[in-house]
Amino acid sequence: MPAVSASLSSIQVGDISITYLPDGIHHVRPLAQYDGADEAFWASRGHVLDSDGWLVMSIGSLLVRNGDTNALIDLGFGPHSVDIADLTAGTHEGDLVGGDLLRSLAAINLAPADIDAVLFTHLHPDHIGWVDIDNEPTFTNASYFVGAKEWDYWRYGPEAGTPRAPTPARQAQLAKRISLMGDLETPVPGITAVATPGHTPGHLSFVVSSGPARAVILGDMIHCPVEIGQSELDFVFDVDPKLNRETKARIERELAQPDTVTVGPHFPNLVFGRVLPGSAPLSIDFSLSRILA
Repeated sequence: MPAVSASLSSIQVGDISITYLPDGIHHVRPLAQYDGADEAFWASRGHVLDSDGWLVMSIGSLLVRNGDTNALIDLGFGPHSVDIADLTAGTHEGDLVGGDLLRSLAAINLAPADIDAVLFTHLHPDHIGWVDIDNEPTFTNASYFVGAKEWDYWRYGPEAGTPRAPTPARQAQLAKRISLMGDLETPVPGITAVATPGHTPGHLSFVVSSGPARAVILGDMIHCPVEIGQSELDFVFDVDPKLNRETKARIERELAQPDTVTVGPHFPNLVFGRVLPGSAPLSIDFSLSRILA
């Protein structure tokens, strides 16, 4: 069956629920997005490709509900659509479409004002798209949490001011309510930040834990499930591919531990799964999700 963007779905991690909130979809040519794989590799992995052979990446946000606290991890692409060629000077094909996040929230009877905190894995455009609408904040009651290294990279690093960086207006919106965090900090009860550099220098993943159960929210450390156990695959937009390979190898060992859910926000079809230890290459059981719509 051809791949599609992931739908609204939820899992339970102990006493904490995690809900995937769709915002849009990203279509790309797989050979252009990954180094280390050929046409035969992708032909044998049609479950992540659409009917035209394009790689499907979901775009969305993750709602973590712990008691009375509602936290979002990342904010999708926002009410926009772009031709990837416009962002890459014609070097890559594809499209990036957002706009559904607030409708997804409404489908589970929440409004933007109900969100208490927003945590960012990193600050690429497809993760900060709903920071504001027409320069007005979308989540008026939420505190923002960003990795300190990530914040400094986009303000002062070599990519500051590029199309992949937050615009000055969006940086200003973030700065109004931002708190900086580092490795192993817990900005919200039940959610711990884990440094996973490589895709960007300050990239963070998040571990949601309740009792013995936990979920690892990958962010963009791993974009596609076929990357798991395939160390030769480098994503084209990784700032430091070698470092990201080292990070993935370290985290993959954690993903195969008991009582651990893998959450891949860009995964097609379903974003929640369990890595099956002992499989070669590593494979994922995606039967965990409770589809909500």
